Amino acid sequence: MISSVFLSGRLGDVFSEKLRYVEVDRVIPGPSGHYETDLFPVKTMLSKDGVFMKAKKGTYVTLKGRLEVDPKFGLIIVNEIDEILNIPSKKQ
Repeated sequence: MISSVFLSGRLGDVFSEKLRYVEVDRVIPGPSGHYETDLFPVKTMLSKDGVFMKAKKGTYVTLKGRLEVDPKFGLIIVNEIDEILNIPSKKQ
């Protein structure tokens, strides 16, 4: 089976040595009128000291990956290519 997944969102919590959540906001609001956020587990193929794992929570990221089943975590996305954008904070 071949799969391609494209995500753009924010880096979330690190929950394993090479796994981290990516938070993606939905484009359609829910019944309450708020936009819900989905969490996707993403595994990096690089070392645990790479930028994907070291970047601060909330950093914007776009990535391309593939779907895989991990025996411990279930369905995950394996990160193949990513772009981590460091958006400067507003000066006051």
